[in-house]
Amino acid sequence: MKKKKATPKGSPKQSPCNSTASHHQRQRILQALQEVGSQGLTTIQMREQLDIMMPGARVFELRHDYGHNIQLIWDRERTAQGHEHTCGRYILFPGQWEGAV
Repeated sequence: MKKKKATPKGSPKQSPCNSTASHHQRQRILQALQEVGSQGLTTIQMREQLDIMMPGARVFELRHDYGHNIQLIWDRERTAQGHEHTCGRYILFPGQWEGAV
């Protein structure tokens, strides 16, 4: 019987930093929002810096499934390619999500 090779520590299989699993993406967003405070993060920042392709979906889950009070304001930001876009900026507030924006 063949033994499975041990996955090296920090490999994509074990590290939430590299994982595309939804729960790891939610963890990355929540941690990043806690770190940046009232500055918040834009959709573009979450895509480029956190490697989350659908940040709005993960924020929706954090709000509606886990009760985090994440508010959205509209902003303008440039992508790495230099194009300006209207995008959402998400800010984590204390308390539970009430559904009101």
